[in-house]
Amino acid sequence: MLAMFAGVLPLLSLHSPMAELEDCATNRFHRGRAVRLAGLWLVSMALFLSVSAVEIEGRVLEIMAVALPGWTGLGLLSGRLLGWRQSWGLPAVALCALTYWGAGGVDDTHLWWDFTIQPARAHPMGLAVSLALLSLGLGAYVLTPWRLRLLSKWR
Repeated sequence: MLAMFAGVLPLLSLHSPMAELEDCATNRFHRGRAVRLAGLWLVSMALFLSVSAVEIEGRVLEIMAVALPGWTGLGLLSGRLLGWRQSWGLPAVALCALTYWGAGGVDDTHLWWDFTIQPARAHPMGLAVSLALLSLGLGAYVLTPWRLRLLSKWR
């Protein structure tokens, strides 16, 4: 759950009161915004994992590191759909669903899609789900309104 905050926090920096003007900005602006977002995400990840490493054992730290890209991907999807101010919405709903349905069975196994509890070495499917969510989120981030207009002109 703590990894969700570190994964979504940098996305809140994308909100701006001048969103309509930024939608029609140049490629240079969008590249700069993407570089700033990537830098903030890397700093957020590094700070979160280094502070967590003080008290948390390595196995749990690995699980948190695996979950970070998934939370960021969900935040990017939510930000594109609901607006950047609400980029926490879809991760919060996913957290509720994962908490309710992601619990293990009788033998303490976890569902394959629960990327928040599975270490990468023992269950590579959790890492694959996390990276797939990040890919979906990055795809949603790249499909800005002005790019969608360009794609529709080419058809």
